[in-house]
Amino acid sequence: MSFAFHTNDIRSTLNLITTIIASLHRTFTSASHTHFQSLVQELQALQRSLTEIDALADDEAQIPEISALKFASCGCKETLERFWERLRPFEDVLGEGVGNRDAKGAWKKAPRMVRWELLVRKEVPELRTYLVAHVGSLNLRLSTALL
Repeated sequence: MSFAFHTNDIRSTLNLITTIIASLHRTFTSASHTHFQSLVQELQALQRSLTEIDALADDEAQIPEISALKFASCGCKETLERFWERLRPFEDVLGEGVGNRDAKGAWKKAPRMVRWELLVRKEVPELRTYLVAHVGSLNLRLSTALL
């Protein structure tokens, strides 16, 4: 069985997760902290799983299982890229909003904050559900590959 997998795929997915987590930390406000903290925890669980998978050596006896696991581990990259593409345009607005009491600045940001609520924030529960399922699947595959 042959997979189109490159060792840098896991590392690029790990870099993307780090970028998203850093961006979410910059967007935390008191109102959204709980909402995003749960997502960050799911992303960190994925990060731990991918780090363990990346550390696996390509043992001669388990090459098909490990290759399949490494290939499956990057199945979430496209979903994370889509989320990042939707999150990125709001980074400056959300990050500046923390502690900023300037009324003029708030009026300028209001339309983008509404777009944020409508376009991105509502996707978080769906993304969390996907991540929980993906991490569970990876951990199950990891445990069977190591047998």
